[in-house]
Amino acid sequence: KPFWLEFLELASSCQTVGRAGVIFLAMALSVAARPMANNMARAARLASKTAARRHVVPSACVSPVLCQSRHKASGTPAALSPPPFPTVIIYNQSKHATQSVLADIRAVWGNKVRVLQTLEEGRQRLPGMDGALYVQPKTWGNLEHFKERLDWLCTQDHGLHHDRVSGKVVFMPGWSAFAESSEAARAVDALGLVWPGTEPVASQSLEKIGFKRICSEVGAPTPPFVVLSEEDAGVDMTDPVAKEKCITGFMKACANMNTDHKGLLKSIHGGGGKGTAHLDDPSDPVQVRAAVEKVLVEMNRSDGIYFEQKVNTTGDGRFYQLELEVDGETCSQGGRFVWFNSRLQKVVEIGLADDLIPLFMPAELYQKSREWAVAIAKKGGNNTRATMEGLVFQNEKGEFELQFIECNRRPQVENEALALLQQDAEGNRRYTFAELMMRASGMPAPVFEPSTDVKVVLHARWLHGNPDSDGNITYQAGNILGMSGPRLDYVAAELMSPGEISFTADPQLGKAVLTASSWEEMCDRAAEYFTLRKPMVMGSSSTYAQTMYNLFTCPDFRAGKTASNETFKKLDIPLHPTRGIANMLQDQVAPVMVKGYRPGEGIDADRFPTTRVVSNVEDLHTQLSKSTARTTTFTKFARGTASYEDYIKELRGQLDQQGGGWVTVAPRDTAQQGNDSESAAVTNISRQNAEIWAERAGCVGYEIGGAQYQAGLIRGFDPAMIMQLGLPYNMPAHSLQRSQYVNGLAELPTSIRQPLFDATAKVVANHYRPGVGVGGTWVPWHPYNFHAGNFVDEAKGYSPQDETTGELLKARCIPMPNWVFSPKFPLEALKKWTGRQIDLFEASGLQLQQLRIKNPGQGADWTADAIWRHVKTIASVFKERSMPPPIVYIHNHDFNGQGGHIGAEVLRKAQAEGFNTLVIDSAYRKNGTHNDNTVLTAALKLSSEQQEALVEYNYNQQAIEEVLCRFDSRTSQMTPWDSDWAGGTEGSDIRIAKEYNLDIRKINSAKEVATEVFPLERAVTPFSEYKLRLGIAIMIEPALQPKTADAVRKWVNGGGKLKVGGDVLVGLKRWETLGPKTPEVDKLLANMSDELAAAMGQSSKLIGPGDLPSSFTTAQIHTALGYQQKGLDFATAQAKGTDLSPLLLAPHVLHAKPRSLKAGTMFELLMDPTNPSKKAQIEFGGFAVAPNKDIVLNFMHEGQNMQVSMPDPDAAISASSGSGTRKAEPGNPHHLGTVVPGELLSYSVNIGDVLKAGKPLCVLESMKMEMKISVPDEMDGLQVKALPCKGRTKEKQGDVLAPGDLLLELQEASK
Repeated sequence: KPFWLEFLELASSCQTVGRAGVIFLAMALSVAARPMANNMARAARLASKTAARRHVVPSACVSPVLCQSRHKASGTPAALSPPPFPTVIIYNQSKHATQSVLADIRAVWGNKVRVLQTLEEGRQRLPGMDGALYVQPKTWGNLEHFKERLDWLCTQDHGLHHDRVSGKVVFMPGWSAFAESSEAARAVDALGLVWPGTEPVASQSLEKIGFKRICSEVGAPTPPFVVLSEEDAGVDMTDPVAKEKCITGFMKACANMNTDHKGLLKSIHGGGGKGTAHLDDPSDPVQVRAAVEKVLVEMNRSDGIYFEQKVNTTGDGRFYQLELEVDGETCSQGGRFVWFNSRLQKVVEIGLADDLIPLFMPAELYQKSREWAVAIAKKGGNNTRATMEGLVFQNEKGEFELQFIECNRRPQVENEALALLQQDAEGNRRYTFAELMMRASGMPAPVFEPSTDVKVVLHARWLHGNPDSDGNITYQAGNILGMSGPRLDYVAAELMSPGEISFTADPQLGKAVLTASSWEEMCDRAAEYFTLRKPMVMGSSSTYAQTMYNLFTCPDFRAGKTASNETFKKLDIPLHPTRGIANMLQDQVAPVMVKGYRPGEGIDADRFPTTRVVSNVEDLHTQLSKSTARTTTFTKFARGTASYEDYIKELRGQLDQQGGGWVTVAPRDTAQQGNDSESAAVTNISRQNAEIWAERAGCVGYEIGGAQYQAGLIRGFDPAMIMQLGLPYNMPAHSLQRSQYVNGLAELPTSIRQPLFDATAKVVANHYRPGVGVGGTWVPWHPYNFHAGNFVDEAKGYSPQDETTGELLKARCIPMPNWVFSPKFPLEALKKWTGRQIDLFEASGLQLQQLRIKNPGQGADWTADAIWRHVKTIASVFKERSMPPPIVYIHNHDFNGQGGHIGAEVLRKAQAEGFNTLVIDSAYRKNGTHNDNTVLTAALKLSSEQQEALVEYNYNQQAIEEVLCRFDSRTSQMTPWDSDWAGGTEGSDIRIAKEYNLDIRKINSAKEVATEVFPLERAVTPFSEYKLRLGIAIMIEPALQPKTADAVRKWVNGGGKLKVGGDVLVGLKRWETLGPKTPEVDKLLANMSDELAAAMGQSSKLIGPGDLPSSFTTAQIHTALGYQQKGLDFATAQAKGTDLSPLLLAPHVLHAKPRSLKAGTMFELLMDPTNPSKKAQIEFGGFAVAPNKDIVLNFMHEGQNMQVSMPDPDAAISASSGSGTRKAEPGNPHHLGTVVPGELLSYSVNIGDVLKAGKPLCVLESMKMEMKISVPDEMDGLQVKALPCKGRTKEKQGDVLAPGDLLLELQEASK
């Protein structure tokens, strides 16, 4: 042994040699002898131990002259210094903390330092790491195992070996309990690695109990406490007898305290909320046992346990947590305030410059707290950067107090919240972990001054969970892909740990560090940051970002009135997370692409569109999206730069030039009638086709409304969004309006209709005039307003259609009154109806310009002469009033191919008499359900350019609707050629017949029988729906034979009932049609008087404005009021992402055969339920199969690859017990799947037990917290068959379960 080393060892045993002298001797003697770096390392470690025993603070004692000789400069910042060590090993199971250390090192020294990550076998190292040291799973803290792996790695890595023996490898410790452990420090030192943390002796003196004792010694205030067990005085926790004795001993000690003060039970080994339990009544043995068990389970050790009284228990219980950083004996500038959740886990840390501290505490108390912190550091022999934590509060007298509670004896990630408040003379900021390495090399801390432009630093933790108002955070599983959103200049640092979210370590995903010059600016920037920047997490979503936004915009928080222990109490907590593109792909797109849309349904469930059809729609969407629609006067009227009269003037000029006009019937009727109301998803692309090509072909309106709203809602689409997607740029959107029945079958009173129409007007106005809205001007919304039979009670002056027209006008909409065609309705009634409509408009300050005649079917009585007589009758009233000729719209179905020809003949009749303001519905060539527009427009004077545009429109629309082929009923034989009633849709009727298992050949006959007995003449929705329901009721009544009108009359007159809903009975009761009522109507109502009474009482259950949440958007109000309970349910659940609305722009994806979409397919998704213009461009990358047989779907969005997966629905789920955790079988009542992910600590039941709902089932540790899982209600009475998972033992960690893993296997209880 060299003589100088013997001398040094002797010196190390002395109490009179200072550390500076020891280091000086070591260096001098090593130079004189052999400058062996490994011997120097041993010398430095001995010197450190000597100094620590004397409570010498190294940074204060190392000679500046010595430092100059070693480093050329005294107190040089890390940013200006060469790396003090060539290699760093990071030992931390938290990816976030590991990444923070790496970021510091890379920011200061780039790649000049080699950084190795310690991680479990099978895990992927973080980006930017130079290598990895792998350890076995669940061996964190076992340094004997770490030594084995380190030794092995040194045999493979010669550079690491040389750095190790030279004392040039820094060991960056991990979590709080380990980083502050004196045992860990000594063990690392024995490995030949450099321990950069607190010196062992100082660490022991400043541990939680020792810290409080030092507080008492130096006169620093600290809450009263009682030690239940000293450090290293624990029992064997694997011995049940010893453990129970320990618990009862702690309970007795608590009872002996003889106090009712609220407090906390703490372990000195805990941190981050772990190892701490609330104990609000120490005299209650039940509470005490629960608190003791929680701490013991979380820490798995019984030493170092103490009780600490809570502060401010006689006041309001509120407090602010202040953290002061001490570097050796120097208290850093500024104070850090902390806000946390109910489990004492930190959420937000904000560093404030000294002059801003009075926002939360008096300046005098703050300065005194700094003096106390320095005194504690001196007494404890602190030799590194430590954090003194204190609680500031106002007592019952209103006086401010501070109580110190503990000292974190390690650098922390959140130190950055104070580090950026300071800078050195060169303007360099502090880097916490880089400085730690400098200090470990013997370098003194540089002198820092307050930053010139930063007064506030926010260190915000990114968590992935859903907070509640009590501060509980329900963490969510998922895979972190990175961050999204624009870069912001005030973000000084931002880290996100990619990969799977850990359930066994820190739940923190990452951090964001924001700087500001004032508290107000910090709040503004934080609100903006949490709006614009979001973590991309696959597999789940979170309300955390929205909650953080709400925190920083909360008036109380901005005023400094939100205490640290009430972070979430005063906030508006979002019920559902804001959903991003990743969530939509996972939850709303992938299931459709894998399982299919409406699987098993359709006219032919296997008739999916071909690849060609899908590609055609994709290509067409791309082409139309790039085409520019022409601007018209309607565009200017819709945008508020022209008047309604200006639009009408241009429209009349166009009709006069063309000799009339046409409007589309696609997709509302062609796709509706031919395709089971499956028009919702083609509304957007059909509107684009119409505003680009139909408008150029002389088209003057686009029909969107009606059945696809209600049908879309039932199938998971947002009806308000369907409506907005159908609003054209350059022509009016015409939409069905069912008068008093609005969009359902329940009659709505004015108290609901008026706010509904107001909401509808706002939705449309905001679409065309964002930021302006209705603004007191006329809204470009022209609904077809009709009701059954144009009913009017002249004696009472009551007409439901007139009433609704008045309400729509009051909402500033411009409805188009509709006359329902029937030869049985007298023309004199039509004249009176026309006069009433003119008067209604005049009363609202608007001249009536447009009306409509609707034929619900076709029928042999639908002739050109009959139609023209109706048009002339309407025109005669206008002429009598000295008004311009009305613009009359005609609508009819076409069951025999004559509709287009009849329409053309009517146009020619009108032209012959100089009437050019006739507009007739027509659809694309050979559509099979409505007028052929090529036949109809042959009667118009269209230019060659218009005719070419018509051909283009027709080809496009036919290609669009081919994607709906699975639901195509155009070839159905169900509806006769001369039917005078369309009766909803053939597609819908066929679907309903299948649901009732009825022969579709008999459906039309049943409706005709119902019409004969209950003659709702030419009834339109909702009465048309009543006919279908009456027909079905006749079909399904077995005793009603034969199915003829006479048999039905006999059945009803004999007291028989029909299985119809209350809405049908109400409709029959009101009989709001111009046709006479038969005796059988009243008789059926008498037979079903109880059912009728119940139905008439349903109005009390209607959804009104007062039933809606205040947070509802205008569109959600429209949906809830218009569609009642179904609409309310949809609007309420919309934020959960359970609907299909994002796919309204992608019919070629929605309707494609499952798992058939080709790679490279492009599509768009709706991103915002309130804004149809906010879209995401997606490229599908193809299907793949994961190792576990899940189906993987790859996407590209904004240049970033995104991947989602879901179980193969066709794969058989094996119930055999193999290696690894089994999955619970979906739908198996004897399988209980894991809901809360985490480590299984123990089962609370045994095999053979019969379960009782609500009783304990098992205990999980999830996100640093113990969670007791209870027996769910559906498992009550079942018997435990198997316990498939392993709980935690002394030797091994318990099974770590993911959502869906099989937690319990059950069977029927034996009798």
